[in-house]
Amino acid sequence: MVYAVRRNWLATVCATLGLATACTDPQSPRPQADLLPTGGVLTVAVTTSGSDNDPDGYTVWVDNSQSQPVAANGLVTFTGLAEGAHEVSVLGVAANCTVQGNNPSAATVTAGVAGATRVDVACASKGSLFVATSTTGVDLDADGYTVTVDGAVSQPVATNGNVTFTGLATGSHAVEVSGVAGNCTLSGVNPQTGNVSAGGTTSLTFSLSCNPTGSGTGSLTVTTSTTGSNLDPDGYTLTLDGTSSQPIATNGSVTITMPAGDHPVALSGVAANCTVSGASSRTVTVPADGTGTTTFAATCSAQLPPPEVSGQGQLGMGSAAPGNQVQSFAFDVRADLTGRFTITDYSDLYPDGTPASLITDHSTDAATAITAYRNSSNACSDPSRGVEFDAVGRVVNDGVVVDYTVIVCDGGSAGSGADFFSFYIPSKGYGRSGTVTSGDIAKQ
Repeated sequence: MVYAVRRNWLATVCATLGLATACTDPQSPRPQADLLPTGGVLTVAVTTSGSDNDPDGYTVWVDNSQSQPVAANGLVTFTGLAEGAHEVSVLGVAANCTVQGNNPSAATVTAGVAGATRVDVACASKGSLFVATSTTGVDLDADGYTVTVDGAVSQPVATNGNVTFTGLATGSHAVEVSGVAGNCTLSGVNPQTGNVSAGGTTSLTFSLSCNPTGSGTGSLTVTTSTTGSNLDPDGYTLTLDGTSSQPIATNGSVTITMPAGDHPVALSGVAANCTVSGASSRTVTVPADGTGTTTFAATCSAQLPPPEVSGQGQLGMGSAAPGNQVQSFAFDVRADLTGRFTITDYSDLYPDGTPASLITDHSTDAATAITAYRNSSNACSDPSRGVEFDAVGRVVNDGVVVDYTVIVCDGGSAGSGADFFSFYIPSKGYGRSGTVTSGDIAKQ
């Protein structure tokens, strides 16, 4: 009989809140001597709509003196309350969720009456922010920068790097770069605004430039020394500070007046049959009123190697993690039909949650091979910068062997152009293609 009285009390509360189908008796379903709570009684029901609901629920407070945890969709009852007005607060709400209406809200308790109030919470789907930094000049900031979203969440980032912030509420977010060295300047607005969409990734780029920390000017002399046979007939390309390029002979020297300080120097355009001793990119210090020097030594072989194309990088923005719209690849393929190719599609998941992956390496798997090599492609704006090759590969996840075609376009020296990558399996009607978002493709 007492149990029936309690159930009738709960039914009245639930009907008052408009939650008749969601309310359940918080006590054991078995009849027992549970009396209707004495004193002032207030039941608080919380309902949550939308997506990506707060997984650990919330905390309900009454008058900042009593609290109880509550599920994202649930109710709690406070007893022994004084008659009159009370404040009800819902705390512990995730960043992508918002309490609708006033918080705290007002509720009234009347002696002998089971009071009830309802709090509605709305949650928005989450998304991601991909933040990249691009820094030019000399004496770049040695320890990189810090990226902060909404003044709350921060990550370190390299001077030329990127970071991804996940689980952000949809809508507008303020993204700021800090920790910039005194000799470096950030172009454009800071902070920037990134608008995150449900389930998507929004990209922002911060551009910076750095000046030499030294004083005055000096000279930089770069020398090339090339030995062997079949020397590169058109010489090489010398790039200073990552921005300024000029030709240099296979055996030559150039001297440039530059600000004192550290300067990145890179040699490119080296023929496939030639090899540079040591690093082809290095940093040279130019002293004030002095001369900094460096020499690139190269050796060329008599026999020209077969045409070759290599690359490593990814399509899509964000991290290479299962579920992201990202494909990573690595390959080194030659016209004599030797080489190796791998690709992983993080958007194509098998039932066990692993991303689809394919490998071609005849040296370790005789069933796989490069079967054709074409040293140009009409898919490229400059066909001579393209390569197409056909191959047989094995899908790592299920061991199936498939034929496929790859088309690549080398947009120029690393970082100088937009490289293109295309992968297609005719038998499955499966393909992925687009501009390479990180990495580089090089045709030799």
